[in-house]
Amino acid sequence: MLWVGLVLLVVILAIILVAVSYIRGEFYFSRVKDNDTLTVEFRALFGIIRYRYVIPIIQFRGFTKGILIKSEILSDTYAKLRDESKDHITKDKVILFYKQAREALVHTVKLYEWMKKTLAKIECTELKWITRVGVGDAPETAITTGAIWGIKSSLLGFTMRYVQVKATPRVDVIPQFNEKHFSTEVRFAGRIRVWYVVLASVSLIARAAKVKGGLRIWIQIFLKARSKLKTAS
Repeated sequence: MLWVGLVLLVVILAIILVAVSYIRGEFYFSRVKDNDTLTVEFRALFGIIRYRYVIPIIQFRGFTKGILIKSEILSDTYAKLRDESKDHITKDKVILFYKQAREALVHTVKLYEWMKKTLAKIECTELKWITRVGVGDAPETAITTGAIWGIKSSLLGFTMRYVQVKATPRVDVIPQFNEKHFSTEVRFAGRIRVWYVVLASVSLIARAAKVKGGLRIWIQIFLKARSKLKTAS
């Protein structure tokens, strides 16, 4: 009986430890001339579970073919390529995504409220957005710089409204007078406790279950997304 009690205690402590641990995420995007790089990384269970999604190529192929995206999934050690795929973001896919989002909204009780409550549990641990811009003329560069500052201020205000910002944001727009230039670098790092993710998932299921066909809609969306990830090539 003593051993059973000890094992049960260890299991309970392990569950508590996992529940209070963080799921950490990092979003990074940079554009220098025509070179784009986008990286999304997730870590959980103190770094035991790691997932990194890299998009080294983003090309606009016209309104018919849409945007070509080449993505890479790296191994846990980030040392070896585990998977690679290409996909086109077309007008039809954007319309399909909009329809799915609308279906989810209609078939879930107060989905927007659920999103706000979930976002409020996310802690922003790093926020960096540096942009360098020049249009070849000093006055026009100054105007463009001011416009970009306005856009950044609006987006930063949105972030600070819904997410807990724990770090001082590093935001700047650096004018490049008398030359044509544009480059930007965005880095956002955040974390949320596993316990909040579990509660949010249960709450979402409960909200969907209150609407006829709600769970079915969410299952269909999940299965389509999963199938797309498996068949991408």
